[in-house]
Amino acid sequence: MSVVKREAEPHAREILQLAREAQARTTSLNNAIQSEIYAQWSEGWEFFDGVVYAIQQNGIILLKRADDLNDEHSPMREALCLIHSAACLVFQEIRTLLLAGFWSGAVGRWRSLHELAVTAIIIARQDSAFAQRYLDHGFVVQTHRLFEHYEAHARGPVAPNDLDARRAQADRLVQQHHVANAPKKFRDAYGWAASLMPLNRQGDKLVPPTFDRLEQMADQQHLRLLVMSAHGHVHSDSAGVVAAVVATETDWAIGPTPGFPEQVARPAFLSMQRIIAATHLGYEPTFNEFAKVIGLCGASAMKLAAWGFEAFKGNDGPAAGGTA
Repeated sequence: MSVVKREAEPHAREILQLAREAQARTTSLNNAIQSEIYAQWSEGWEFFDGVVYAIQQNGIILLKRADDLNDEHSPMREALCLIHSAACLVFQEIRTLLLAGFWSGAVGRWRSLHELAVTAIIIARQDSAFAQRYLDHGFVVQTHRLFEHYEAHARGPVAPNDLDARRAQADRLVQQHHVANAPKKFRDAYGWAASLMPLNRQGDKLVPPTFDRLEQMADQQHLRLLVMSAHGHVHSDSAGVVAAVVATETDWAIGPTPGFPEQVARPAFLSMQRIIAATHLGYEPTFNEFAKVIGLCGASAMKLAAWGFEAFKGNDGPAAGGTA
């Protein structure tokens, strides 16, 4: 063992030098794969870019509206702005990963985009007080995570005094949003949706909020099998590892591959349509002039996403890549 430890450093330095020498060839191979992927779905990538541009421009309009107004509907605007902005980032991540040949990673990001779609639909259907509940849940959960990290490591991004103030505020919010017959705490996963849950069979408690129940509320339950497939890639369970790595019986992927962009891009465009509809149409309490403008902007972005969905229609295969 001592020999191995002694030789590890010079061997590592040798590998580093070899990697430097191979960098040009590696870059060339990766560029060739990316060119192949782009050429096969060139129209689809243009629609990806069109959607990205549209949702970024729309996001600027939404954010400015939220900054300019401070009324009873402001929590709804803030919540939908957060979700829309997060979707902008995730959608771009999916495009980048797919075009680079990392479809398995893109599947994981689609799972995040799908959750944003479900969340946006549910919040847009509720009132502004419920949107504030969602915002407060984010504050409580983030504060809890910051506090746990500080307790474990005695350091973190928030100063101790500020963290104490956050904890006090979080405790107040937990009490404020407590639902008497909810089986879980407000800070637990999907605690923001606890008040929307139905009663259990005994009729004495609300059922706990779970993502599959939220999918049903948002009318997105038809994607449940696709979500379960994506979970294998998110968590890298045994089936997910096989689907990501084993391309054929004799060919294993240990780098970028041109396979499966359509099986990920199509669900991504669908989820983006749902997000745009919810964030744009739920943004205003009435169909005022701003609602008309942002509605048109949203409809145009949704049209681009619909075209993108069709542009990636190609070889039949398992949705979202593999059978994980």
